[in-house]
Amino acid sequence: MKLSISNLSFTGFDYALMKQLPDNLGLELFWEFGNPFYWEQVMRHLTDNRPLLELSVHGPSVGVNLASRSDTHYLSLYRQAFQFAGKWQARFLVAHTNEAFGGSPEEARRLVRSRLAELVLISRKEKIPLLIENVGVKRQNTLLFDWPDYLDLLAALPQAGAIIDTGHALLNNWDLPAVIRQLGGRIKAYHLHDNHGLYDEHLPAGEGQLDWKALFSAIQAFSPDATLVLEYANTTLEALLANMHSAVFRNVTPNRC
Repeated sequence: MKLSISNLSFTGFDYALMKQLPDNLGLELFWEFGNPFYWEQVMRHLTDNRPLLELSVHGPSVGVNLASRSDTHYLSLYRQAFQFAGKWQARFLVAHTNEAFGGSPEEARRLVRSRLAELVLISRKEKIPLLIENVGVKRQNTLLFDWPDYLDLLAALPQAGAIIDTGHALLNNWDLPAVIRQLGGRIKAYHLHDNHGLYDEHLPAGEGQLDWKALFSAIQAFSPDATLVLEYANTTLEALLANMHSAVFRNVTPNRC
């Protein structure tokens, strides 16, 4: 398995801390939280006198909502994100289907499918794989693509890959081992984090209710080449690295991506 760290883990997205990551770990960047000047500084800093961290890019997810017809700037922002990903040879770019949505769920799903199809075309042009994440929380009425709908979405977009967010899956009562078994190698990456089944807490692995032993067993069996992105919030570099060396990750070896 391949381990990577989301910069969501670093308060203020401190790139001095990112540079302290061990060389065998990758890095995923929330691209929309910085301007081009900021990212130029970050990447120059991260690549100075050290191997380039294996990179992935989280596409715009807060300032963009693919399920909203009033969102007319999504394509421009995604093009910029793909260009950044291409410049730094990112392994993939992550897309959220939606934040909140209104009106008919089926109409919203059709809109998202059509917009993701546009992003697939950009993905092919830039030669950066597009991975579609499972997002939304049923109890908060933001879940547009529950498991059957998510599966249908992937079937409609065969050139896109899947990235499974474990915290979102837990909140929506998905059977993660069954999901992984069914999707298999279609899953190119995971966002790993934990919660207590009520809120999207982005806790470190082992601090919530997720069955990590069953999860890693399924990943090893059905998608062993996927990248595991630790997407923790409100932690420190020391706590993050300590968590990676805890019993939860006993059978996970961080190899170069």
